[in-house]
Amino acid sequence: MPKQNQRNLSGKVAIKRTRKIDRISSLPDSLLCHILSFLPTIEAKATGILSRRWRHLWKEVPVLYFEDEPFYRLEFSDDEVEEGFVDFVDNVVAQHKVPHVEKFKLECSVCGEDTLTRWISSAVGPHLKELDLCLCIYRDDYPETCDLPQSVFTCASLESLALKYRIYLDSLPDVCLPSLKNLELDTIYVNPEKVLSGCPVLENLKLILEAFPLGRGINYPAIHMPHSLKRLTFADKSPEDSLKLLEIDTPSLEYLDIKLWGHYLNVLFSHFTNMVKAQLDIYPQDKHLCWIPELLKALRSTERLVLKLDTTKCLLRAPALDYPEFCRLHNLVIDIPCSNSAFLINLIQHCPILQVLIIYNQKGGYFRSEEHSEPSSWTPPAHDPICVTSNLLILGFSGYRDSADEHAFIAYILQKGLVLALMKVLINGELRPKKTYTIRKKLSTLPRGSKTVDLIIK
Repeated sequence: MPKQNQRNLSGKVAIKRTRKIDRISSLPDSLLCHILSFLPTIEAKATGILSRRWRHLWKEVPVLYFEDEPFYRLEFSDDEVEEGFVDFVDNVVAQHKVPHVEKFKLECSVCGEDTLTRWISSAVGPHLKELDLCLCIYRDDYPETCDLPQSVFTCASLESLALKYRIYLDSLPDVCLPSLKNLELDTIYVNPEKVLSGCPVLENLKLILEAFPLGRGINYPAIHMPHSLKRLTFADKSPEDSLKLLEIDTPSLEYLDIKLWGHYLNVLFSHFTNMVKAQLDIYPQDKHLCWIPELLKALRSTERLVLKLDTTKCLLRAPALDYPEFCRLHNLVIDIPCSNSAFLINLIQHCPILQVLIIYNQKGGYFRSEEHSEPSSWTPPAHDPICVTSNLLILGFSGYRDSADEHAFIAYILQKGLVLALMKVLINGELRPKKTYTIRKKLSTLPRGSKTVDLIIK
């Protein structure tokens, strides 16, 4: 056979083999629709050009995800952007063949309230499980708030609800969401107490309270977290004194992440016996010092704990703080405003099974770091912490400046850590190269209690 014919034959075989590998076309429509459900609707609709089979497949997807961002062009005015986006959404809704939408997501800042309400009302029905809205209305270049249809807050089938940006949630009807398990509220105008009271089986809550613009805030004197919660992310970025009571009576809680900037007069907690991870970022107010010890007691069963810088400042200001026994804590991450070995030793004395300790020294200032020595709080403990001698495997120290206190603490852990496997020290990047070299040399010669410890200095 001539060589040219052999090449043609081999090429045809290769094409046939390639076609056989195309397994997507062999998938059932139901699975293809499931794949398309993860795409924004504008991208799912674009797959209609792939083949005749794909031409109408997007119409069977029970998920609608609209965002106005792809419609912005430098040469388009706001009116043109709005017209293009509205025409697209209306066209999709008119062609959509699924009688009941299961998930509806809308991100929009160009449309009027009447248009938004019409779209949302058409999506809310007895089969809707997820609703995700990020909305804002601009009038004369100023952002205004947007009310939602009352049907959103009485949808019995709804399992997940996210309301973000400038959605007004003060004049709400009675909320009744009997199936809701996931809720995200990240909007300026919200009365969380009224929403939460109508969510009896809520498990996951992300609640973000923003600072109110121009004093247009909503007064809510108390927030009672639902008893059924398993995961809570709560951030209060408002410096106002409006909240008098925060109650987190959630015995099934497993994950807690709180960031409090405001002033809290009274905070109540249950004992979180199932806690897996807690992260605390609490602004150091005198009013907070009376309840922070109670929060630590409530978290005594957590497995992982993250103490952000403001929280550590609170603990350092608290008089004669009596730490609970963290009997299950194996991972501790802590930010410190400056080196304070006495504070650190006192804390890990109450963590008997601690395995991982990560410290971030947040002390700033270039000239302070090299020209002024930091007073040492180091005093060898009367009793070595159990975790240091028996369980501590990893110690990370970031922002190391080689103060007398830091050096003493590192030397102590390195010598007493009998099972220590890794110590990683990251030297502060503001220090001069000569100083950095001296630090590496000093630390590398320290005696080690563990024969297998890997000391990394960067």
